[in-house]
Amino acid sequence: MKAKGSAKMEYSHLIISSVVRVIDHLRYIGSCRKSRTEFRSKGGNVKISKTASMVGMLLCLGSLSLVAQTVRIGGESLRANGEVAKGFQYTGSCPVNLQFGWGLISTGPTTVTYRFVRNDGGHTTNSQSVNLPQANRSVPVYETWRLGANTPQFASYTGWVKLIIESPNPLEGKIGFTIHCQ
Repeated sequence: MKAKGSAKMEYSHLIISSVVRVIDHLRYIGSCRKSRTEFRSKGGNVKISKTASMVGMLLCLGSLSLVAQTVRIGGESLRANGEVAKGFQYTGSCPVNLQFGWGLISTGPTTVTYRFVRNDGGHTTNSQSVNLPQANRSVPVYETWRLGANTPQFASYTGWVKLIIESPNPLEGKIGFTIHCQ
């Protein structure tokens, strides 16, 4: 298995090779086409028109976007005992099973590394990964927490769970909630 760094290097090399091939094709087109902005200079090089230069730059930028995907959080939800907790609040019998959910969206295919942290200080998950196979398509991630008891401490309890995205770009999302145990 290759190291992540070497795979990125190979991918970068492929992109550079593709860009060089595009530029070579543009030079060939430039030498075949007679125009005021394209001509052969004394050194035998072809000067490429502004349009061709822009096309080359756009191809390079498009190739770079394939390498550096970004992720955003598209939405969040809270379920209590399987039912949507409107306004991120729950009133009912305890303990209650809470499920916190986030939708992750990327600019292209990528793998996201993330973890969860809770306000009670007693729980931080290990890093996990999820594959986002295509751009602009939400993939859900969830954290569960069984919480509360019929005691005065949980008569009204306010807390939060935070999603921490570690890669490909650092990002955080936090769901605040309140439970009222009866």
